[in-house]
Amino acid sequence: MQLNSIRLQTILSFCIVLACTGFGNLLAKQPNILFIAVDDLNHWVGYTGRNTQCKTPNIDRLAAMGVSFTNAHCAAPACGPSRAALWSGIRPHSSGCYLNADPWKDHIAEGLNLNAHLKNHGYYTAAMGKTYHSSAGGLKTVYPSEWDTYPSTRRGENAGRIPRKYEGYHEPLELDLQDEDLPDWHTVDFCIDQMKQEREKPFFVACGLIKPHLPWAVPRKYYERYPRNTIQLPPHKAGDLDDIPTPGIKMAGPEKDHAKFQKSGRWKDAIQSYLATIAYVDMNIGRLLDAYDVSPERDNTIIVLWG
Repeated sequence: MQLNSIRLQTILSFCIVLACTGFGNLLAKQPNILFIAVDDLNHWVGYTGRNTQCKTPNIDRLAAMGVSFTNAHCAAPACGPSRAALWSGIRPHSSGCYLNADPWKDHIAEGLNLNAHLKNHGYYTAAMGKTYHSSAGGLKTVYPSEWDTYPSTRRGENAGRIPRKYEGYHEPLELDLQDEDLPDWHTVDFCIDQMKQEREKPFFVACGLIKPHLPWAVPRKYYERYPRNTIQLPPHKAGDLDDIPTPGIKMAGPEKDHAKFQKSGRWKDAIQSYLATIAYVDMNIGRLLDAYDVSPERDNTIIVLWG
């Protein structure tokens, strides 16, 4: 997971608030925080110009509202340990959380996460979706004491079958999906509802979007934005791993996914699917921004987006 953080200009004020809370809560009203995690989103975002095919009007809209950190890096090249580090501020070599298969709660003690700090300083804390690694199960997969509410991830009641993680990865798969069939739609619904509620406390709402993580299966309309015959392949340098030690080459697995796509002739299909899935995510981020724009708390709410 590569980390790209987008924060509104008031982020500096937020840092000051956190510094002051231990000194008598000098500010009368602390800012609300909408904390958006986007799984497996790389730098293919419109405003960065890293892939001119990719259109992300809503992420671009957020970037234009604030500050974009284009040289940010995750603490580890894996979802679990990097998320554990982000939430706790503890690096993998200090916590011992190195692998996705290594449960983060075995290494990060209760009360050390960002949300716990905020809850202890008067915030209402709510979340849904993939915020930590493997947190779709809600409160049973996190520390319940650190959250006021964290329901399990859900999908549409009338949704048809959605693909498994690697289904259709190297072979065609025909599905007819609607926006609300996928969990992210309902995660955003939940977060919008949380932002609308009146309460005396400031809120910290974490929105964990699963897409564009595999499977790259979204409603057909998002694929239609990127016709296959217009797809441009990214540069691929032969021998790019020649200066990498043997263990690193083994981890990169050059004979695995990319080689299979080249052999099957479906590299363009993979790029098309990733772009389409990013478009679905961008739509959901737009829903969050629309709710933010009409919120009476708009001028006192910070948005942080990372992926």
